Amino acid sequence: MKLFLIFLGLAVAGLLGYKMEPALCHKVTGMAATHPTGRAAHPLESARTTLHPATLTPEQLPAKVMLKADVQVTDAASEVTLIIPTGNRVKLDRIEGANAVVSPGTGSYSGRLPIAQTDLMEQLAAAQQPAAMPTPTPEAQPPAVARVPATAPESPTVATQPAPAMTEPAMTEPPEPAPPPAEQAAPVPTAAPAAAATDPTAVIQIMQESIRTRQINEFALTQVLAWQGESDETVNGEVFQAGSLTYKAETIFGVKTIQAKALIKDGKVQRWIWPKSGLEIK
Repeated sequence: MKLFLIFLGLAVAGLLGYKMEPALCHKVTGMAATHPTGRAAHPLESARTTLHPATLTPEQLPAKVMLKADVQVTDAASEVTLIIPTGNRVKLDRIEGANAVVSPGTGSYSGRLPIAQTDLMEQLAAAQQPAAMPTPTPEAQPPAVARVPATAPESPTVATQPAPAMTEPAMTEPPEPAPPPAEQAAPVPTAAPAAAATDPTAVIQIMQESIRTRQINEFALTQVLAWQGESDETVNGEVFQAGSLTYKAETIFGVKTIQAKALIKDGKVQRWIWPKSGLEIK
């Protein structure tokens, strides 16, 4: 019976130690408790679960976020719609509940998408990581002073030194001139940074100007429903900036939604084509 009670007491003590060890470890040593799997809890994990962007001030939010999904932004004045694809960095205007209000940074375009479809939480988690504590160094100890044992002073003795013989001064050669300093190598010019990608709003403005000047008669500016800037395309070995639009047109089958693509170079639409066939639109 006594042996059973001893084992029971050891089991209870072990359970209490397992439950209370993280709190006692943090209180005594100042170190964070370890993860249940045995590894230390990562700062990003706690920041992801406790941080709420809606409670932060605008100064605590990052200026830009990266998109994890396409977002549609609209110009309130002209009602022109623009789609910004995944992977682009956009300006973070504000937080509305669980949504982030973003804009391309130019013009009066604005749109919203869920916070989870941006890297906002990752940036906030990285900003919340505690700075590394400096390792305390022992205080400098004063240098030890060696003690010299005292000895009885010896009686001074006077020794008769012979007079120094007269010697002629040695002839010294003049020092050699110092070698001229080596020529410094000319600095190697660094390559200029690559030009930034074209702003989607600039592509849309070029397409609007082309339609406004009647470069194409297939549709008018009032028929356009949506605009979108696209990546560069190579046609017959020539690189063009690309943009597309969607417009409505009256056909024999009724009102249809049709797409058209513009190939742009030197700030001007070179030609309009049908996206699927690649044929030029007259």
